[in-house]
Amino acid sequence: MRGALDFLRADPRLAFYGLFVAFASSFGQTYFISLSGGEIRRDFGLTDGEFGTIYGLGTLLSAALIVYTGGIIDRIDLRRWTLCLLPACAVACFAMGSVAGPVTLFFAIFLLRQTGQGLMSHTMGHSLGRYSRIGRGKAVAFGSYGFPVGEAIFPVVGVAAIAAFGWRDTWYGLSAIYLVVMLPIAMLLLRGHGARYEAYQRDLDESEAVDVPVKPIPSAPTAPLESKSRLPSRHWRRREVLRDLRFYIFLPGLLAPSFIVTGLLLHGVRIAETKGWGTVVWAESIVFYALASIPSGLLIGALVDRKGSAAALPLFLPPTIVGCLILAYGEGDWTAPAFMALSGMTAGMTSVIQVALWAESYGTRYLGEIKALMTALMVFSSAAAPPILGWMFDWHWSVAEIAVFCAAYAALGSVLSILAARRYAAPTA
Repeated sequence: MRGALDFLRADPRLAFYGLFVAFASSFGQTYFISLSGGEIRRDFGLTDGEFGTIYGLGTLLSAALIVYTGGIIDRIDLRRWTLCLLPACAVACFAMGSVAGPVTLFFAIFLLRQTGQGLMSHTMGHSLGRYSRIGRGKAVAFGSYGFPVGEAIFPVVGVAAIAAFGWRDTWYGLSAIYLVVMLPIAMLLLRGHGARYEAYQRDLDESEAVDVPVKPIPSAPTAPLESKSRLPSRHWRRREVLRDLRFYIFLPGLLAPSFIVTGLLLHGVRIAETKGWGTVVWAESIVFYALASIPSGLLIGALVDRKGSAAALPLFLPPTIVGCLILAYGEGDWTAPAFMALSGMTAGMTSVIQVALWAESYGTRYLGEIKALMTALMVFSSAAAPPILGWMFDWHWSVAEIAVFCAAYAALGSVLSILAARRYAAPTA
């Protein structure tokens, strides 16, 4: 806890900026978009498969584009980036409220997934991963708390807003909130970023010249700084990462949570009906996903700061394996909260591990383009899940069979993550 408090004392604006953009990404996440799914399917006469296909294609386009858009954050000031990104989120919400048919729905979903789910999440990890100078693991863990806060609040608020105002006016209202409320808050949190960037650039130049300790920042001159011994003196480009065998060993495990959770959440109503719970039980259980991700992120962040990110790789997937098996064979109302809580544990750990791993293994100068690659791959994974699991339902797979399939995938990813951990822990030339 001391390390987390040191980070907050050293740079509270950066900490809460990361937390805030993660929170503000909620409107582009699957769980929130799906709240309008029933009304959209009804208004445009879409089947579940047609809606899922449109959703998947919009997400795939977002994944392809974010490889390029995500790297822009490496080259422009974070304040200018924020001034562009939040209005883009507002445009996406307005487009969602204005859809007139399948084609415009596709573009609205693409914009929501690109700006909200993709670039806002990317911004949280990049800003804290690049500029944190005390406890990078704890910093990213703190910023990632914005995701569960949104998950705990917005499903209930979204359902109430849609019931009161309709789905179109709800999306119009969210567009206004991005411009009138969220943009001013984000810019306030970025006051003084120029000095932060200068300190980062100075440390970066020093690390490339010789491995020396980080200079204390003025706001926390006596705070214990994160050791730079885990940061490489060479900063990798994305093309170099794509030639690294370690990256491909770890990749299946890293993509497993986004595939499993997105697919099962999108088909949650079907699962709840099959299990005989009713949709309310499933919707209310999302809060357990949010609550579980917070302590798991904090604990794994502390482990990363003490022992390095490679030591955490074997730990993040086992909760999802157990959760999928519980979903497969559990029948009582407790099954959904248990599955959500265990999946949330994995989510909290994943958001911390991946940013710390890339920074420790590949450096921070090009962290934006590397993180953009990973964000694209994770979005691609989340886009593939809804149609694949939907086809399984269409082919009369049971909930148990689908959940066991997901558990098997997570188990494979866990084994590969253990192998990757050994390679990432080994010194490289």
